[in-house]
Amino acid sequence: MRLSGKIALVTGGTSGIGEGIARRFGAEGATVVLTGRRADLGERIAAEIEGATFVPGDLTSAETRATLVAAVEAQGGLDVLVNNAAAFGDTVTDQVTDDDFDRIVGLNFRAAFLVTRDVVPYLIRKPGGRIVNISSIGVTRAWPGASVYNASKAALENLTQTWAHEYGPYGLTANALTLPIVDAPMSLAAREHVDLEAIPSRRIGTVEDVADMAVFLAGDESGYLNGARIPLDGGQTA
Repeated sequence: MRLSGKIALVTGGTSGIGEGIARRFGAEGATVVLTGRRADLGERIAAEIEGATFVPGDLTSAETRATLVAAVEAQGGLDVLVNNAAAFGDTVTDQVTDDDFDRIVGLNFRAAFLVTRDVVPYLIRKPGGRIVNISSIGVTRAWPGASVYNASKAALENLTQTWAHEYGPYGLTANALTLPIVDAPMSLAAREHVDLEAIPSRRIGTVEDVADMAVFLAGDESGYLNGARIPLDGGQTA
Protein backbone atom coordinates (compact mmCIF):
# COMPACT_ATOMS: atom_id res chain seq x y z
CA MET A 1 0.00 0.00 0.00
CA ARG A 2 1.43 3.34 -1.11
CA LEU A 3 0.61 5.35 2.02
CA SER A 4 1.19 2.70 4.65
CA GLY A 5 2.30 4.19 7.96
CA LYS A 6 1.42 7.76 7.01
CA ILE A 7 -0.96 10.01 8.95
CA ALA A 8 -3.09 12.25 6.74
CA LEU A 9 -5.42 15.16 7.46
CA VAL A 10 -8.13 15.86 4.87
CA THR A 11 -10.24 18.98 5.34
CA GLY A 12 -13.76 18.99 3.94
CA GLY A 13 -13.75 15.21 4.03
CA THR A 14 -17.46 14.53 4.39
CA SER A 15 -18.52 14.63 0.73
CA GLY A 16 -17.34 14.75 -2.85
CA ILE A 17 -13.64 15.21 -3.50
CA GLY A 18 -12.64 15.28 0.16
CA GLU A 19 -14.53 12.10 0.97
CA GLY A 20 -13.04 10.38 -2.07
CA ILE A 21 -9.51 11.35 -1.06
CA ALA A 22 -10.06 10.30 2.56
CA ARG A 23 -11.42 6.90 1.53
CA ARG A 24 -8.63 6.33 -0.99
CA PHE A 25 -5.95 7.33 1.52
CA GLY A 26 -7.41 4.84 3.98
CA ALA A 27 -7.42 2.12 1.34
CA GLU A 28 -3.75 2.88 0.67
CA GLY A 29 -2.86 2.32 4.32
CA ALA A 30 -2.91 5.86 5.73
CA THR A 31 -4.36 6.76 9.11
CA VAL A 32 -6.88 9.48 8.24
CA VAL A 33 -8.13 12.48 10.18
CA LEU A 34 -11.01 14.19 8.35
CA THR A 35 -12.95 17.35 9.03
CA GLY A 36 -16.39 18.63 8.08
CA ARG A 37 -19.45 20.48 9.31
CA ARG A 38 -21.84 17.54 9.02
CA ALA A 39 -21.24 15.39 12.09
CA ASP A 40 -23.62 12.67 10.89
CA LEU A 41 -21.78 12.23 7.60
CA GLY A 42 -18.33 12.57 9.13
CA GLU A 43 -18.90 9.97 11.82
CA ARG A 44 -20.29 7.51 9.28
CA ILE A 45 -17.40 7.98 6.86
CA ALA A 46 -14.78 7.74 9.60
CA ALA A 47 -16.38 4.51 10.82
CA GLU A 48 -16.01 3.07 7.31
CA ILE A 49 -12.29 3.93 7.07
CA GLU A 50 -10.12 1.76 9.27
CA GLY A 51 -8.52 3.79 12.07
CA ALA A 52 -9.97 7.12 10.91
CA THR A 53 -10.86 10.05 13.17
CA PHE A 54 -13.49 12.71 12.48
CA VAL A 55 -13.23 16.27 13.79
CA PRO A 56 -16.50 18.21 13.36
CA GLY A 57 -16.79 21.96 13.11
CA ASP A 58 -16.07 25.11 11.15
CA LEU A 59 -12.40 25.55 10.23
CA THR A 60 -12.74 29.32 10.46
CA SER A 61 -13.20 28.77 14.22
CA ALA A 62 -10.10 28.80 16.43
CA GLU A 63 -11.80 26.28 18.71
CA THR A 64 -12.27 23.80 15.86
CA ARG A 65 -8.66 24.21 14.77
CA ALA A 66 -7.46 23.60 18.33
CA THR A 67 -9.48 20.37 18.41
CA LEU A 68 -7.95 19.43 15.07
CA VAL A 69 -4.42 19.97 16.37
CA ALA A 70 -5.26 17.84 19.40
CA ALA A 71 -6.41 15.05 17.08
CA VAL A 72 -3.15 15.26 15.14
CA GLU A 73 -1.19 15.18 18.39
CA ALA A 74 -3.16 12.13 19.51
CA GLN A 75 -2.14 10.31 16.34
CA GLY A 76 1.51 11.04 17.07
CA GLY A 77 2.16 13.46 14.24
CA LEU A 78 1.24 14.24 10.65
CA ASP A 79 2.67 13.34 7.24
CA VAL A 80 0.10 14.69 4.78
CA LEU A 81 -2.24 17.69 4.75
CA VAL A 82 -4.92 18.05 2.09
CA ASN A 83 -6.50 21.52 2.08
CA ASN A 84 -9.76 20.64 0.34
CA ALA A 85 -12.51 22.40 2.32
CA ALA A 86 -14.04 25.10 0.13
CA ALA A 87 -16.97 27.43 -0.37
CA PHE A 88 -18.24 28.48 -3.79
CA GLY A 89 -20.05 31.54 -5.06
CA ASP A 90 -21.94 32.30 -8.27
CA THR A 91 -22.55 36.04 -8.04
CA VAL A 92 -21.20 38.82 -10.23
CA THR A 93 -18.93 41.25 -8.44
CA ASP A 94 -21.34 44.15 -7.88
CA GLN A 95 -23.85 41.78 -6.24
CA VAL A 96 -21.42 40.06 -3.85
CA THR A 97 -22.38 40.78 -0.25
CA ASP A 98 -19.95 41.21 2.61
CA ASP A 99 -21.18 37.88 3.97
CA ASP A 100 -20.57 36.18 0.60
CA PHE A 101 -17.04 37.54 0.52
CA ASP A 102 -16.24 36.58 4.10
CA ARG A 103 -17.70 33.07 3.68
CA ILE A 104 -15.68 32.23 0.57
CA VAL A 105 -12.39 33.90 1.52
CA GLY A 106 -12.78 32.73 5.11
CA LEU A 107 -12.82 29.05 4.17
CA ASN A 108 -10.86 28.91 0.92
CA PHE A 109 -7.96 31.12 2.00
CA ARG A 110 -8.02 32.09 5.67
CA ALA A 111 -8.88 28.65 7.05
CA ALA A 112 -6.42 26.91 4.72
CA PHE A 113 -3.67 29.27 5.87
CA LEU A 114 -4.48 28.92 9.56
CA VAL A 115 -4.87 25.13 9.49
CA THR A 116 -1.53 24.85 7.71
CA ARG A 117 0.10 27.26 10.14
CA ASP A 118 -1.13 25.17 13.04
CA VAL A 119 -0.10 21.73 11.74
CA VAL A 120 3.04 22.44 9.71
CA PRO A 121 5.26 21.98 12.79
CA TYR A 122 4.15 18.32 12.74
CA LEU A 123 4.74 18.01 9.00
CA ILE A 124 8.37 19.11 9.25
CA ARG A 125 9.36 16.94 12.20
CA LYS A 126 10.82 14.49 9.69
CA PRO A 127 11.47 14.61 5.92
CA GLY A 128 8.67 13.58 3.60
CA GLY A 129 5.86 15.90 4.69
CA ARG A 130 3.29 16.68 2.02
CA ILE A 131 0.80 19.51 1.48
CA VAL A 132 -1.79 19.03 -1.27
CA ASN A 133 -3.95 22.08 -1.99
CA ILE A 134 -7.13 21.67 -4.03
CA SER A 135 -7.41 24.63 -6.39
CA SER A 136 -9.24 25.54 -9.59
CA ILE A 137 -8.51 26.16 -13.26
CA GLY A 138 -10.49 29.37 -12.66
CA VAL A 139 -7.25 30.94 -11.42
CA THR A 140 -6.06 31.19 -15.04
CA ARG A 141 -9.35 30.71 -16.90
CA ALA A 142 -11.91 32.95 -15.21
CA TRP A 143 -15.67 32.97 -15.73
CA PRO A 144 -18.43 35.38 -14.70
CA GLY A 145 -19.80 35.09 -11.18
CA ALA A 146 -16.74 33.52 -9.59
CA SER A 147 -14.59 36.54 -8.82
CA VAL A 148 -14.22 35.87 -5.10
CA TYR A 149 -13.88 32.10 -5.49
CA ASN A 150 -11.24 32.34 -8.21
CA ALA A 151 -9.30 35.02 -6.33
CA SER A 152 -9.33 32.92 -3.16
CA LYS A 153 -7.93 29.96 -5.10
CA ALA A 154 -5.26 32.20 -6.64
CA ALA A 155 -4.24 33.14 -3.11
CA LEU A 156 -4.09 29.45 -2.18
CA GLU A 157 -1.81 28.77 -5.13
CA ASN A 158 0.51 31.57 -4.03
CA LEU A 159 0.62 29.99 -0.58
CA THR A 160 1.52 26.69 -2.26
CA GLN A 161 4.61 28.26 -3.82
CA THR A 162 5.52 30.14 -0.65
CA TRP A 163 5.29 27.00 1.48
CA ALA A 164 7.49 25.15 -1.02
CA HIS A 165 10.19 27.77 -0.38
CA GLU A 166 9.66 28.02 3.37
CA TYR A 167 9.51 24.31 4.16
CA GLY A 168 11.26 22.61 1.23
CA PRO A 169 14.54 22.64 3.20
CA TYR A 170 12.80 20.40 5.77
CA GLY A 171 11.94 17.81 3.12
CA LEU A 172 8.33 18.97 2.76
CA THR A 173 6.62 19.47 -0.59
CA ALA A 174 3.59 21.65 -1.34
CA ASN A 175 1.65 21.31 -4.57
CA ALA A 176 -1.72 22.41 -5.92
CA LEU A 177 -4.16 20.40 -8.00
CA THR A 178 -6.10 22.76 -10.27
CA LEU A 179 -9.47 21.28 -11.11
CA PRO A 180 -12.28 22.05 -13.55
CA ILE A 181 -15.87 21.04 -12.88
CA VAL A 182 -15.67 17.55 -11.41
CA ASP A 183 -18.42 14.97 -11.09
CA ALA A 184 -19.04 15.74 -7.41
CA PRO A 185 -21.95 17.19 -5.37
CA MET A 186 -20.47 20.70 -5.16
CA SER A 187 -20.47 20.88 -8.98
CA LEU A 188 -23.89 19.31 -9.51
CA ALA A 189 -25.59 22.42 -10.89
CA ALA A 190 -22.70 23.31 -13.19
CA ARG A 191 -22.28 19.90 -14.81
CA GLU A 192 -25.21 20.36 -17.19
CA HIS A 193 -23.44 23.37 -18.72
CA VAL A 194 -20.23 21.50 -19.50
CA ASP A 195 -19.37 21.25 -23.20
CA LEU A 196 -17.65 17.89 -23.58
CA GLU A 197 -16.43 18.90 -27.04
CA ALA A 198 -14.28 21.55 -25.35
CA ILE A 199 -12.53 18.90 -23.25
CA PRO A 200 -9.84 17.02 -25.21
CA SER A 201 -10.44 13.90 -23.08
CA ARG A 202 -14.18 14.17 -23.88
CA ARG A 203 -15.39 13.53 -20.34
CA ILE A 204 -15.85 15.22 -16.99
CA GLY A 205 -13.26 14.42 -14.36
CA THR A 206 -14.24 12.18 -11.48
CA VAL A 207 -13.55 12.09 -7.77
CA GLU A 208 -11.48 8.97 -8.46
CA ASP A 209 -9.28 10.93 -10.88
CA VAL A 210 -8.56 13.47 -8.15
CA ALA A 211 -7.96 10.82 -5.50
CA ASP A 212 -5.49 9.03 -7.77
CA MET A 213 -3.40 12.18 -8.16
CA ALA A 214 -3.70 13.03 -4.47
CA VAL A 215 -2.25 9.62 -3.57
CA PHE A 216 0.69 10.29 -5.87
CA LEU A 217 1.33 13.74 -4.38
CA ALA A 218 1.04 12.35 -0.84
CA GLY A 219 3.42 9.49 -1.50
CA ASP A 220 7.17 9.06 -1.70
CA GLU A 221 7.27 9.06 -5.53
CA SER A 222 6.50 12.79 -5.72
CA GLY A 223 9.40 13.90 -3.53
CA TYR A 224 11.02 16.20 -6.13
CA LEU A 225 7.78 17.81 -7.28
CA ASN A 226 7.44 20.98 -5.23
CA GLY A 227 5.62 24.30 -5.58
CA ALA A 228 3.76 23.12 -8.68
CA ARG A 229 0.26 23.83 -9.93
CA ILE A 230 -0.91 20.68 -11.66
CA PRO A 231 -3.88 21.00 -14.03
CA LEU A 232 -5.98 17.85 -13.69
CA ASP A 233 -8.48 18.89 -16.32
CA GLY A 234 -8.50 16.47 -19.23
CA GLY A 235 -6.60 18.99 -21.33
CA GLN A 236 -9.01 21.93 -20.94
CA THR A 237 -6.24 24.44 -20.28
CA ALA A 238 -3.82 22.99 -22.85
